[in-house]
Amino acid sequence: MPRTLIKVGAALTATVAVIAGAPLLSSALGAQPAVAMPESWEDLRAVDAANAGQSHAAAVKAEEKRKEAERKARAKAKAKAKAKAEKERRAAEARAARARAAQGGTPAQNRALGMQMCADRGWSASQCNDLGTLWQKESGWNSRAHNGSSGAHGIPQALPGSKMSSHGSDWATSPRTQIAWGMDYIAGRYGNPSNALAHSHSRGWY
Repeated sequence: MPRTLIKVGAALTATVAVIAGAPLLSSALGAQPAVAMPESWEDLRAVDAANAGQSHAAAVKAEEKRKEAERKARAKAKAKAKAKAEKERRAAEARAARARAAQGGTPAQNRALGMQMCADRGWSASQCNDLGTLWQKESGWNSRAHNGSSGAHGIPQALPGSKMSSHGSDWATSPRTQIAWGMDYIAGRYGNPSNALAHSHSRGWY
């Protein structure tokens, strides 16, 4: 009996020590940081609601940023496409203008075309100038010039005008076709425009 009482007393003493001496046990196990806990389930729900609200606000803000970035990207792409289309339109207009100039039209344009074709053929600058003088005298560089009495036609005043069909079916109106035929005619008959002009001065025709 005495030993049993001692054991029970020791157990009670240990239990009291555990309950009353928690700080000692805590010290023995090592100090742990205190964690603030909600005082009630209402507080816990309020914390969760606040966290959810912050997450929703962040998501909304991120979505707004994404949409704004997409809007800016679309606007930039649209502006770029518009600028490209405008550049292509201007380039097309410039090409069309060059094409029209290359085909001639007005006497001045026809003469400019003739000078270019003359240089491309390899005739000298003075010979090309003489070609300009010759056809200024013949037709004024008018591709529609027509001599009603003789039937001579076009810039080189081909006689008859239908001779120029060897260089194109558009011989009646095309400055390029007429100039090409006229230069071949001069090359074959006179060698170069200077000789053709000299013959025209002496005979009144070439």
